[in-house]
Amino acid sequence: MNGIAQPFGIKVCGPEFGQTKFPGVYGVDFIYPDSAELQYFHNKGFRMIDIPFRWERVQPKLMADLDSVEMSRMYTLIRTCNSIGLQVKLTLQNFGRYTMNDKIWVIGSKQLPSKTLADVWKRLAFALKGYDNIYGFQIMNEPHDMFEMSWLKIAQEAINGIRTVDKTHIIFVSGSEFSNSIDWKINNDQLKSLVDSSDLLVYEAHCYFDRDFTGRYLNSKGGTDRTYDYNINSTDDGVEAIKPFVKWLKKNNKKGFIGEYGVPDDDPRWLVVLDKFLYYININGVNGAYWAAGPWWGNYRLSIEPKEGKDRPQMQILEKYLTISH
Repeated sequence: MNGIAQPFGIKVCGPEFGQTKFPGVYGVDFIYPDSAELQYFHNKGFRMIDIPFRWERVQPKLMADLDSVEMSRMYTLIRTCNSIGLQVKLTLQNFGRYTMNDKIWVIGSKQLPSKTLADVWKRLAFALKGYDNIYGFQIMNEPHDMFEMSWLKIAQEAINGIRTVDKTHIIFVSGSEFSNSIDWKINNDQLKSLVDSSDLLVYEAHCYFDRDFTGRYLNSKGGTDRTYDYNINSTDDGVEAIKPFVKWLKKNNKKGFIGEYGVPDDDPRWLVVLDKFLYYININGVNGAYWAAGPWWGNYRLSIEPKEGKDRPQMQILEKYLTISH
């Protein structure tokens, strides 16, 4: 993108955990990845990580100063990544919402007007402008069910807010309705009208390969055992799921990023689907970040957190795609 290297990355979770407890207790409800965690992915060849975080923690009061303690954690993370050799993509993991006084408000509502998102991003961009290893800002992860609220208008205000203080970093914009790639044109065609004065705008879609595209990988009874045969018709299903988004990007001459994709670790047939998917987006000039890593996932099947010092099966595929190859 305008000479900027396009690495594939890993979504390393932790800061966004404890989503019903704000601010929550650090180390109990949420956590930031440590240097050993980050070094593992660097050793595997990755040069970018995607860090999800919560609005309520960085800005406990709307339209007010950022929280110094939480920002200190973020600064430490970014500096640690820089010392290791990792770029950082920062993702506001709030789904188009903000929790206030134990109530969840939708952005664009009277209680959470669109200017609040522009405000927090203007503050964040200003606070972070001195760090050279920031890959970009994702202004809102998976906004959905926003009813009459215009995500186009809200996103444009946030872009404008960032550009008043930061002209150089990539801005990522997720699509509405969970950013799903399969119905991107239906839900998000209007986003092609967004304007970025720095021409550094990237559209972010998410893509899972199960039959309902949610990433739950359920079976016919709602469980998670032996899901492959229930969910997959062809090893090209991942390619077919992402094609609508890639076609939209090409038609509208836009840049894209796949901010979430992942497969279970308990059936090697999923690895073929993942491999074909990554090959397809790679040859079409679209990079992305795998969902997910982080020390608290436990037995979560999509996790690529090492188990007992051993790589998860998905890693053998991911290591083949470290940067866009052309």
